[in-house]
Amino acid sequence: MPHAPRRRLLLAAAAAPVAALSSPSAWAQPASAAASGPIRILVGFAPGGTIDVVGRMLADRMRDDLGVPVVVESRPGAGGQIAAQQLRSAAPDGRTLLLSPDHTMVMLPLTVKEPGFVPAEFTPIAQVARYPGGLAVPASSGVRTLADWLSLAKANPAQANVGIPAPGSIPQFLVHLMSRQSGVPLTSVPYRGSAPLVQDLLGGQIGAGTTALGDFLEHHAAGRLRVIGVLDQRRSPALPEVPTFAEQGQRLAWEYWLGLFAPRGTPAATVERLNQSVARALVAPDVRERMQRIVFEPAHGSPAALAETVRTGTAYWEPVVRSSGWVPQ
Repeated sequence: MPHAPRRRLLLAAAAAPVAALSSPSAWAQPASAAASGPIRILVGFAPGGTIDVVGRMLADRMRDDLGVPVVVESRPGAGGQIAAQQLRSAAPDGRTLLLSPDHTMVMLPLTVKEPGFVPAEFTPIAQVARYPGGLAVPASSGVRTLADWLSLAKANPAQANVGIPAPGSIPQFLVHLMSRQSGVPLTSVPYRGSAPLVQDLLGGQIGAGTTALGDFLEHHAAGRLRVIGVLDQRRSPALPEVPTFAEQGQRLAWEYWLGLFAPRGTPAATVERLNQSVARALVAPDVRERMQRIVFEPAHGSPAALAETVRTGTAYWEPVVRSSGWVPQ
């Protein structure tokens, strides 16, 4: 599993001193900044979702830090594919950026026949955040542990359906690994996002679902859903009572992430200014507090660390996708 090396890399990057970043970097002279227009952060998912929320936090802080307008532009569709294609065609001047999850940068090139981009066409700027996944069941099911649920799914195939937020997403292949490790035949049921998946869980139309832990948090707290496992190497501070998969005998963990990217060819000095601006944004107490509310953890890292995260993620998931029988579409 690649998680421990990656975690060490990310923690080392996050622990780097930020005192040297305390004074804002000059981005451009006011006149040229106005003439050139704002910095745009593209988000490939619907407004109001967690990625959009993080993007707006960054935009607010980076605007004040860099002294130029920074705006978020939603380009939802195809798991971030549309936004990534737009970044690919943008000028490499640091004024068009993409806030991307691992799904877009790692999974789309593995699961889509012609995604219209490859990660090598982008310049990594900085890792922004990481966040855990979880597995939840309707509270009315009576299931309290992974062992309970796997026993139920083995005895009753109708309970072996697992909702996922999108076809070809990381949750789909986590379900594949879960099935392979447990020996219980499990079937992924794709939805068009986490919201309809959660609604079907609440209504009991599906027996289990897996997506970002934050999407379950409110309903778990209200007793409508029950999170029975955290897909991370450690328990989440948001749900300290819920054990990880590893604690329950399943050798399964994945840490989702968000990173900021620019078009290939963006000047190194521009990349450095943007990276430092992200670092200053992520140490702001209000940003950290707001991220924690949606079960995200600020995780600044260098451009090289983000590039390595993309490479290790791709190396890990490529054989899993292949072994699942997935055919790029």
